[in-house]
Amino acid sequence: MKKISVNKSDEVSIIVEKIIDAQDTEVVLSIPRFSHLGESLSNFHLLKREAEALEKKIIIESVDDHIVELAEMSGLTAVNPFFAKNKRQFADIVRTNKSAKVSKNKNPIDEEFAALENDLEEHIKKKTAFKFPKLSLPKISFPEWNSHFLTVFAGLIIAGILFFLGVKILPRAKVIITAQTQNWEYNDAIITDKSASLDIAKMIMPNQIFSQKKNAQLKFPATGKKPIQKKAAGTMTVYNSYSSDPQPLVEQTRFMSPDGKIYRLVKSIIVPAAKIIEGKIVPSSIDADVISDAAGADYNIGPVKLFTIPGFKGSPKYQAFYGESKGNMSGGFIGEVAYPTDSDIKSAKEKAESILESGLVTAFLAQIPKEFKILDGAKKYKILEEKIDQEADKDGSFGIFAESQMTVIGFKEEDLKILLGKRAKRDNGEDFDIRSSELSYGLARADFDKGILSFPVNFKAVLARHIDAEDLKNKIAGKSELELKTMVFGLSGLKSATISLWPFWVKSVPNSIDKISVIVE
Repeated sequence: MKKISVNKSDEVSIIVEKIIDAQDTEVVLSIPRFSHLGESLSNFHLLKREAEALEKKIIIESVDDHIVELAEMSGLTAVNPFFAKNKRQFADIVRTNKSAKVSKNKNPIDEEFAALENDLEEHIKKKTAFKFPKLSLPKISFPEWNSHFLTVFAGLIIAGILFFLGVKILPRAKVIITAQTQNWEYNDAIITDKSASLDIAKMIMPNQIFSQKKNAQLKFPATGKKPIQKKAAGTMTVYNSYSSDPQPLVEQTRFMSPDGKIYRLVKSIIVPAAKIIEGKIVPSSIDADVISDAAGADYNIGPVKLFTIPGFKGSPKYQAFYGESKGNMSGGFIGEVAYPTDSDIKSAKEKAESILESGLVTAFLAQIPKEFKILDGAKKYKILEEKIDQEADKDGSFGIFAESQMTVIGFKEEDLKILLGKRAKRDNGEDFDIRSSELSYGLARADFDKGILSFPVNFKAVLARHIDAEDLKNKIAGKSELELKTMVFGLSGLKSATISLWPFWVKSVPNSIDKISVIVE
């Protein structure tokens, strides 16, 4: 049960809307003393009528005995929450029970009241954008014996409300127009050019070229095996503490470690002259690349303080020219190593290209703005560079470096629809609009060097003559029914139209365009 408190100034239309909004099927209306509802019995008739239409039970609760009496006279359940009901009777009203019937002889005022009830009911049910005007009846005390005067006065008020509703609030005009249509089809090629603009005669439109590069360093297993001998190598510092003259040393000059291992100069060098400072010789030096005399891991040694030069043995230079390795000699090897076969290299190239293409295409296409259409045949993928490292590492893998490029030519589908729309108007007339359409593409052909893309399209459209709904609303505002029909049925490109004026007594279009509806189908 929902209890609704009624304000003194609430009109019956406001209270009915509150009843509609209530979710409960049983509603208690708490009405205060001197409420506007108590000024007329018709208000309670309206409440009862609306409650029955909404299938809701209304109970009137009030400490005002006058309110309780009027509610009971209309057939509503009414209670005084604090005091027993006072069964006083109006001098001009005789009731046999709570649902007493009114006279069977209907007068014009009764009929107008019934019409008001119907209009109010329709308004509340539809909850239109407009509200009933708030009309406050003046508080006039009528003698209980003058019921005829009260009835006439109430009838005049109702008649005024009906007139206001019928002339100012209720009138509506609705026009539904079905325009003539015709089919149009374009089945030909479209050309796009990076430097072009929309051209209806040549059916050319602009495009945009997108391009991106990607590279990767990948490793693949080497399945080949081969024997190999490798010499150890490293860097040596060669000193001259002999004289102030530079000393040339030819390629292959031998240097011997303390344990007798021989290493040779990779290329000729000139050891700078020693410096004489305060009568003392200060050695000079130069770094040189050396390689072991023989292959094998035995020549992989750590730093050595002194390498002698066997070629100077037996001369003063033997002690004055020497070498020192500050780092390791490494790389010496005798055994079997992996190497990439031709099959390994071919397979590695194919896999590298696939990996690059997959990663590039997915990432690249995701970056292209969504408004661009990319067709099959408008994509180009190519490998720019591939380098193979023929020497396998210690894990038996060899490396491949690859760089690829993805290029696509895209166009805006919206530009294409604009181009086709203009072509349709050129072929059929400027007063035609595309009502609906279907678009399909054929295989595209691209010239990436010139930036040109062409493709066939099949465009099927339904065209209709243009009818401006807003312009028509302004033209028909305030027109008579005959003028309205003349203007509507005289429209160019009209197939059919439906015209309705509401309510039934309305014979002209409202002046306000807000009360005019024009729909073009």
